[in-house]
Amino acid sequence: MKMNLTRRSLIRGGTGLAAGAAAVMALPAPAASAAPVNPASIPTGAPLIDVADGSTRWLGGVTNQDTSTTLQGIAFDSVNGHLYTLQIAGASQVAYLRSGSQVAVTSSIGAPDHDTSGDLCLTRHDLATGAVTGYVYLLGFGHGVSLGIEPANGSTPAYVWTEAGAGQSGYGQEFVRFPFANQTVLWTSHPAVQRFGSPDPAATSMTPSVDVDHNILLIRYAMGSDHWFAAYDLSAAIATANTGTLPAPLAQIQQPPLYKYDANGTPTSTPATFQGFTSYGQYAYMLDGDPRISTPSGTLTGVDKWAIHTTSFDLNGTQNDPTTGYIKSTHSEADAAADPREPEGMAIHTGSGAPRLCFGITNNAGSTRQFDLYYKV
Repeated sequence: MKMNLTRRSLIRGGTGLAAGAAAVMALPAPAASAAPVNPASIPTGAPLIDVADGSTRWLGGVTNQDTSTTLQGIAFDSVNGHLYTLQIAGASQVAYLRSGSQVAVTSSIGAPDHDTSGDLCLTRHDLATGAVTGYVYLLGFGHGVSLGIEPANGSTPAYVWTEAGAGQSGYGQEFVRFPFANQTVLWTSHPAVQRFGSPDPAATSMTPSVDVDHNILLIRYAMGSDHWFAAYDLSAAIATANTGTLPAPLAQIQQPPLYKYDANGTPTSTPATFQGFTSYGQYAYMLDGDPRISTPSGTLTGVDKWAIHTTSFDLNGTQNDPTTGYIKSTHSEADAAADPREPEGMAIHTGSGAPRLCFGITNNAGSTRQFDLYYKV
């Protein structure tokens, strides 16, 4: 059995150890391994978006490059008016991704199941219309829960941050950065892909988000059954590419657990389905919820009323409730008529004045999958 020494105290005891201690000088007890101390040094001053505010529909009926599946994560190049989406590559792409020049690449992935192999499609959209303007396929990267974008600048392309190294887990076990090059196929060990160190030697299921306004890279990762956030100076993190060592974090704090709610708004003891996260300054925002497929369109009743839930959280820890860890949590009644109605992906857009807290909602289950984009300010 492998123990996570960064999250668990070492306990030694039992009659065998006691007998040995009686015969020889007692050994000092091993020191307990404490959780990381939060540096709490993210600069303050960014506005806190009220997650209880109403949601406004921005785009409707958007399709990705691969129309057989729906989105998982979103991010913006606010400077150039682009929306990026990540999705699990659909079965219709198997023949293309695993044929011809890609055979040597895909043979190392193993099973032809895109979901467990972590094969993703990254789509670039025109933010004014939702139209597809470019795409990249990512082989063996992960589930696509979140991503980050550094805006394109002149001849310098946009840089993309994603999870990577899924193997057969379906979720990336590291995170990477690469330039967006339209209509290409990448894999984790591709020369264009920059790899980085880990927030903790025992961390798994890592996924990134980027706040370019405050120069912050935020990584969400798992430590056993718990989840943590680690925030880094973006420029400092980029400088460590391919070295295996990250800079000291600006913040490192455990995420509070998210729970499902019953019809009257009372939290239950059932863990919620995590669907996305993002940050702006010291504040992180989280999205959770399940698909609603059985309630008639246009109604939000019973437990379905709580199918989409948004939460704010202070990465510095200074404003969090000491018991729950939250600043605020609330349900969202956005896109009431969508069927199935499932929240997918969260990101900040800053090209329209006040920062917009954006999230996607799937809106149909047909052969051509679509989603709607909503925001709060």
